[in-house]
Amino acid sequence: MRGGRVTPRQAQILGLAATGLSDKEIAQRLGVTFRTVRTHLEKLFRDRGIRNRSQAIALWAARSTASRHMRPSNECPYPKPFPPDFTECPAFQATQMVTLDLSARPLGTVITCRHLEGRLMANTNYRWYGACVLGDAEARRRWSNAVGVDRLRDISALRQEVSALSMPFVQQLLDLKNVPIGDNPLGHTRQLQGVVDEFMTKMTALLRERKAVLDELHLPLDACVRLLGIAIERFVQQGISEAQWEVPDEVLMLFPDDVRAYFRPRQATGATTEAPPRDRNAAPANR
Repeated sequence: MRGGRVTPRQAQILGLAATGLSDKEIAQRLGVTFRTVRTHLEKLFRDRGIRNRSQAIALWAARSTASRHMRPSNECPYPKPFPPDFTECPAFQATQMVTLDLSARPLGTVITCRHLEGRLMANTNYRWYGACVLGDAEARRRWSNAVGVDRLRDISALRQEVSALSMPFVQQLLDLKNVPIGDNPLGHTRQLQGVVDEFMTKMTALLRERKAVLDELHLPLDACVRLLGIAIERFVQQGISEAQWEVPDEVLMLFPDDVRAYFRPRQATGATTEAPPRDRNAAPANR
């Protein structure tokens, strides 16, 4: 688009407008007011000499088409942040993340996708993009078909329950990890373990209450409990997120063949890493 680069928010608005959404619908999708959308568009028109909304969309579409071949094939094409009712991507799996400041202190939560991670653009050392670990659009379709669209929807609903219950424990652990250990490392370790134990007690109780749902999804209760235990221990010890580790073979074997693709998405789609992953400066609220 002539006149220089658009801002990230202007790009979001133009991208949604190009799909046919009205200004009111765009405001609802982005969680902002109608007036905010209009202000962004009016500034865009004024700064770049654009006459109206239709011209802006046409110029944006032309630029997007011209640059599409330059973008990585595994780039997530959807505007961020994801809205609560997002369903456009067949492989989308909503995950709440605790965002951190530069001192690794919790700032708040955002909705992201389990498969989204930051990667460095090939042949650059400064340009980052949001990559889907599954791969391109065809790989996302293959994965969702392999697991089952209905099953993915039901797993996603269960994940949100787990996320809501786990959030306070994740924040407690982040707070404890940022407290100086001082002269009592044993006491600090016991505090961490106490939070982990309470987390596992609450999570096990929730999963037992949902056993009928787990059975219908072919997710053995004992395997799910063991996986949660491994996930929380890895978070305490290493602070790594779900996208940065794979389910161990000995745990994966506890799940039936028809759901293993869910836990090993890269292997299920044959996805390859186009560029090194980026540390997203966020902590997972659920697995």
